[in-house]
Amino acid sequence: MSGTGSESNRYARRHQYRFLKFYIPFFLLKKRKLTPKKILNALHCYLAYFLRLKKSAPTPLMINFELWNECNESCVYCRTGQGDIYDQNPGNPGGFMPKGQMPRALYEEILNEVKDRLFLSVPYINGEPLIYRPLAEIIAFSTKNRVATMIATNGILLDEKRSGELIAAGLDFIKIHVSGFTQPVHRIEHRRGDIETVKKNIETFVRLNQKQGNPTTVLIDYILYEHNRHELELMRKFSERLGTFFNVRPGDPRGMEQVERPQGNLSPPLDLACDWLWKVLSIDWDGSVLPCCDYAVWSGDRPYGKYKPGETSLRQIWNGGKVQSMRLIHKTTGRRNIGICSRCIRTGIAFKW
Repeated sequence: MSGTGSESNRYARRHQYRFLKFYIPFFLLKKRKLTPKKILNALHCYLAYFLRLKKSAPTPLMINFELWNECNESCVYCRTGQGDIYDQNPGNPGGFMPKGQMPRALYEEILNEVKDRLFLSVPYINGEPLIYRPLAEIIAFSTKNRVATMIATNGILLDEKRSGELIAAGLDFIKIHVSGFTQPVHRIEHRRGDIETVKKNIETFVRLNQKQGNPTTVLIDYILYEHNRHELELMRKFSERLGTFFNVRPGDPRGMEQVERPQGNLSPPLDLACDWLWKVLSIDWDGSVLPCCDYAVWSGDRPYGKYKPGETSLRQIWNGGKVQSMRLIHKTTGRRNIGICSRCIRTGIAFKW
């Protein structure tokens, strides 16, 4: 299969998980985690983006949290074989990003400030969330405060014990990303991955989840390349057998295939303002407040500042001067004048690659 032309484009366009955008609100409404105040806040965010206002809603509708940027797989395009995180800023060739953990108290402090309006908490950015020891406690704290949670994982540590803890804590959505159905193919991207362990863990999670009435939505996310296209249908049938959601998205072939990352139909016009600036925040492990999750792997200017418990207010940062200035830049000139934004190929709110 060539992977060129309309078929390749068809898969490439499916990276935004559009079906989840329609499914999530109904699922959260059923679980009583969606309130009128949260719905109004989300609509306010969308309206502020549509009108390109300087101020958005009182809080973002979604926050990504980097609990710990360590990982146990060292994917080729993301890290070295030793696990060092590549700095994606071309102005710092050969550079690496610092590592660290977010204190549990910092997460809880932030959530307490925005819980009445926050639509979704995503305690994951660049690291493997299951490595973070108090993850289940953080999920349970969010559930207690009626805030929905979503994580993405490589599935290696998703054993019976951890699966049971996450389900009991009230995790709403889990995405398990894979890049093959057999071990030789999966490990082309995931250097330390073990697809047989991952498949076994998915089966275990689904079994435990079904016993509890399926409180957690499960998504298997297939990262598509030329080298694993022939195993796509095998994983799709595996997903169908288990009754999970299934998604296909294009991967980053750097270091694996002698092709450029697909840009064509994925790259937005440079004059298009990014809606993340009006809808979403990302919080790095050290409390740095970022416009989006890509800033966590891009050195240099971090325009929103740092959250310090007892000293700063996330709501003030969210609609403060630095955020308003960035929104104005996007409104007037789009993405072209900000290095990281001009290289971004995404639009809309979706999982990080």
